[in-house]
Amino acid sequence: MTLGEAKTALASTKLNTTLADIVAGTNQLWALQDIVDAINFGVMKAWDYKPWTFTQGVVEVTLPNPLTPSYSYPVNFADESIFFVAVNGIPWMGPNNGKRTFHDYQKWFSDYPTDTSLIWSEYGRKYYLNANACTIGQTVDLYGKLRYTKLASDSDLLPFSPASDAQEDSGNQAIIKLAYSYLLASEKKKDIAGSAAMSKEAYADLDVVWEPMAERRAQPQSQNKPFFNGINLFPDRRSGRYNTPPGNF
Repeated sequence: MTLGEAKTALASTKLNTTLADIVAGTNQLWALQDIVDAINFGVMKAWDYKPWTFTQGVVEVTLPNPLTPSYSYPVNFADESIFFVAVNGIPWMGPNNGKRTFHDYQKWFSDYPTDTSLIWSEYGRKYYLNANACTIGQTVDLYGKLRYTKLASDSDLLPFSPASDAQEDSGNQAIIKLAYSYLLASEKKKDIAGSAAMSKEAYADLDVVWEPMAERRAQPQSQNKPFFNGINLFPDRRSGRYNTPPGNF
């Protein structure tokens, strides 16, 4: 679904009018900007509701000369949303590496100023990399949550149609409902109860979309988790004539 299609759908299925009438100004209640603002509101609310795949992105930067203790956050990343860092393709993660709270990060280097652990932190709109483990000119990949960019052109795709307007799921319909909720609560309608009911229905739709995604994300196991490193509670103690291994069942 594109922005143009969403505007048409909102007008015809929720507002009992046509987009043509709104564009022409013959509709006495709604202006075209109302429709655009409502859809952008709906997309923004859906965007922030769950950690959807389309909200995640990567920014590549090059470490400067000279190295500094901290760096400005990517402008298109939400505050304190970086969840993974790789330097020259090496992930900064693991039992003794990875992200630290800002307090622990500062305290660690106060105690061990020459430590070379692959640890990092963030605070406000800055991220911190252990300069002792970095080299000038290295490439840093930062993975975090993207900020939502407003839709402007009729050809702009809604987020639940990431590749084509012909491919979508019901998340886009939830966005239409959130847009309608926005209009119901506006000064032109002042239907707070209706807005709340429509918003509740929209979030229920988004939950339906999210549930199988969440289940799929829960299936992969991290290599350092107990799934891989657990104690073998049933070791094979059998000793037979041929010392054959147990069968699979």
